[in-house]
This record gives sequence, structure tokens and C-alpha cells, in this order.
Amino acid sequence: MDDEHDPTTPEDGREDDGREDWRDEVPDSERIGRDRSRIGDDEWEDLVRQIAEPSAPMGDIPAEEVRAALDDDHWQPGPAEPIGWRTASPTLVLSWAAALGAVALLLIGVIFFRPLPGWYLLIGLAVGVGGGIGLFFHLPHHRSPDDGDGSSV
Repeated sequence: MDDEHDPTTPEDGREDDGREDWRDEVPDSERIGRDRSRIGDDEWEDLVRQIAEPSAPMGDIPAEEVRAALDDDHWQPGPAEPIGWRTASPTLVLSWAAALGAVALLLIGVIFFRPLPGWYLLIGLAVGVGGGIGLFFHLPHHRSPDDGDGSSV
């Protein structure tokens, strides 16, 4: 065996401490050159530092003033806006009732009326289709710019 080229010692005679300098062995296709689709270490560290910084600006009012304003006994919240089916248009509520009612009507008919009468089936299908058409016409016609692209979680 040749003692001059021991695999545990490098060519220059230094002891190998288990770490190799791999930077010279990187193929040209992996090197960062003028390819702007890749970034260098300095740019990467700058991006990571920007992510770690808070992105929300400080509020105009200090926290102590906000607490004092909220602790004020004279402050009363405004009346809450009604939500749900009370504020919806009557045709939308009727369409939902028809679509869901038709499903319930047909399920009840299938469970209790054997064989299901033809007129019962026809009425159930007509109410369900009518409710579905009503719901279709209540779909939004356009998107507002405030809606975004729909990809936020």
C-alpha cells in the first residue's frame, strides 16, 4: 500500500478534521452567477431579516391612551347591525327554504309513503328545482376589488 497518498490526510499534509471544502467542487450549473432566479447568501440573510421584522406600523395612539379610552365609563358601543336571514332579501330566504324544504319533503315521502305517489314526487322536484334556480340568481355578478384574489387563509 502506498503511504504517500493516505486517504485520511489531504495532499498538503494537513490533518483532515472531517470537514471538506466543498465550495470548489460545486458544478457550474449550481454556481450563482448572473442567473437572477437564484440569490446569494447576503441577499438571503437580508430577506430572512426582513421577515423577522414586524411589518405592522405602530399605531398613532399610544397603548396607555387606548386603555384609558376603553376604561372610560361614558363610552357605549353602537347598536349591532342585525345579521342572518333577517337582513337577507325575501327571495333569497324563500329560495333557501324551497331548496332545503324540497329535500326534507322528498326524504319524508320516501320514508313514510311507499310507493311514492307521482304527484308528490313532481311537487318535490319542482320546489327543489325552483329553489335551486332562485339561489343561482342570487350569486354575485362581480367581484369587488376589496375581495382580493381569494388565496388568503
